[in-house]
Amino acid sequence: MKKIIMAVASAAVACCIGFAAVGCGGVGEYLVNVSGGGSGVGISQAKSGQVEMGMASSKVEGEDAEGIEVYAICQDGIAVIVNNANELDNLTTDQLNAIYTGEITDWSEIEGATAEGEIAVGQREDGSGTRDAFLELIEIEDATTLVEAANTSNSTSALMEYVAGNEQAIGYISLGSLDETVSAVNINGVEATTDNVLEGKYTLARPFNVMYQQATMDSNDLLADFFTFLKSAQAHDIIVEEGYVSGLASAPEYKVPETLPTTSELDIAGSTSVQPLMGKLAEAYTELLNNALNADA
Repeated sequence: MKKIIMAVASAAVACCIGFAAVGCGGVGEYLVNVSGGGSGVGISQAKSGQVEMGMASSKVEGEDAEGIEVYAICQDGIAVIVNNANELDNLTTDQLNAIYTGEITDWSEIEGATAEGEIAVGQREDGSGTRDAFLELIEIEDATTLVEAANTSNSTSALMEYVAGNEQAIGYISLGSLDETVSAVNINGVEATTDNVLEGKYTLARPFNVMYQQATMDSNDLLADFFTFLKSAQAHDIIVEEGYVSGLASAPEYKVPETLPTTSELDIAGSTSVQPLMGKLAEAYTELLNNALNADA
C-alpha cells in the first residue's frame, strides 16, 4: 500500500509519540507516526510536497499559504507563566512587551510580583509557532528588539520545566499544556481559560492549523478520511477534553467508511504545542479504523 507522509508543527511532536504503537499488531493495520520539526517545517514541507500534511501553531497566511489549503482544527490560548512562588496575578500586554524588549528588567518594577531581582526571561526557539504568535500578540514586530533570553527552550515542556525551577523566571506556553507545576498570570485582567478564549475576552490566542495540497487530499483516501475525522463530533470532544477551544460543537459524528481506506500509514511531523492534541486525535481515529478492520477479518 502507498504510504502517506504528513508533517506537523513542533507543538505536535509529543502528542503522537504515545499512539505510534497503534496499529502495530499486524500487517495492514492502520498506523499513524508523529515526529517534530516546528511550525516552519510543517509549512515548508506541505508546500514542497515532501509531506502530505503539515501543522502549525500560528497563523498561516501571505506567502506561507501560497499553494496550500489551511484549516484550523481549534483555537489555543497562550498562557504566560511564572514560578509558583511568585504571587503575581496580572500583567498587561504593554508590560509583556516591555519585559521581552528589555524595557522592564526587574521584578520590583511589576506591581504585585513577589519574586525579587532580575527577571529571567524564558523564550521559545526561533521558528516556534508559539513564539511567533506570542510576539505578534504582544506587538513585537522586530525580533532583533528582543532582550537576551535567560533561557531559550525548544519545546513547551522544556520551557515549563525552566520556569518551574526558577523563582525569577517568566515564560509562555500553550494553554492546553498548562499544569500545576507553574502559575498562569491573568492578562489585562482576564484569566487564561478556554471559555475566555472562546468568548474573545482573553486576547493571547492563536489557531492550530493543518495544511495540505488539494491534489494530495484528492488522491489519498486515508488522508481524506482522517481530515473528515478532524471535523467530526468525536474530534470536538477530544479537543475540549484536552483543554482547547473547539468550533465543532454541532459537527456530525464520524463514521468509518464501508470501504476502508486503501492506504494504511500516515507520518505526522511538527509543532510541540500541537503535538499532544494531534496525538490524541490520531490515536482515536486509528482505533476506530483498526476495530473495523479486525471485525471484517
